[in-house]
Amino acid sequence: MFRMLHFTFVLLFSFSCKGIENNQSFDLEKDTVVVNSSTTPANKEIPEMGLLKKVEDSGYPFVNLTIEFTERNFSENFVLNLEAVENVSFTILNSYVDKYVKFNYTSELMYNLLDIYYNNTSVFGAEMAPEGEGIKSIEGILYGADQTTNGDLPGEVSVFADDGENHYFPFFITEEMVSVNEKRITAFYDTSVSNTITDIKLVE
Repeated sequence: MFRMLHFTFVLLFSFSCKGIENNQSFDLEKDTVVVNSSTTPANKEIPEMGLLKKVEDSGYPFVNLTIEFTERNFSENFVLNLEAVENVSFTILNSYVDKYVKFNYTSELMYNLLDIYYNNTSVFGAEMAPEGEGIKSIEGILYGADQTTNGDLPGEVSVFADDGENHYFPFFITEEMVSVNEKRITAFYDTSVSNTITDIKLVE
């Protein structure tokens, strides 16, 4: 199941690049944009061109694309929603493999929920709290877990901290999470960057 959507006070990381034809490099630190919530649509699309190397089904309507930027000697992974992008299908995308494509995409920092602790006990049944580099925690009131998730897409929960730090997380909400909704919990999470293609076509 695809569990990566959008989040509050999320930093939109833009790979500032004009495309292979301009022979410019990616700059991961440039063009930082703040969006207001996980449901706020990305307002900055980045144009690119690259060699499509792989198309993988990640659970309809989502597919993962691996695109190679040959002149810059690296590849990057992208997500595409078949229901949100016009004039493409899984079959059409496979016909693009090993060909150059032009596309627009958004790049976004994602908050990934790892565990929830209530009264020093894991709601997910883990014996130990998540540990390791990059793992963070936030303590506050859990909202959004008023019912279990039905369907193929995750629901969304939020944690509101006393100091005003609030995070939104996509998650398939369970009965255990419903039982601690609107209660004070500690959420453990990490972050990752998600690149979402908004349109794509073959280079003619």
